[in-house]
Amino acid sequence: MVTIARPLPRSPHPRDYLKRLTAQASALGHRILSALYRIDGAYRASLSLREMDDRTLADVGLTRQQAMVEADKLLWRV
Repeated sequence: MVTIARPLPRSPHPRDYLKRLTAQASALGHRILSALYRIDGAYRASLSLREMDDRTLADVGLTRQQAMVEADKLLWRV
């Protein structure tokens, strides 16, 4: 059996590693902030639905019961 020697993979330069790590941390921070903004928006919408009177809900096309179902949804499931 003949074995062909392969060159060892070149180790990445520390600067390249730091660039990649920084990009990954930035992307993670962006995803976390996006999730927090979505949850905040859902929370504010939930509060608005709870505070609307029946006439306003009728203008939107919702009944009081439908509005309460929407307002009671878990914030991270919106």
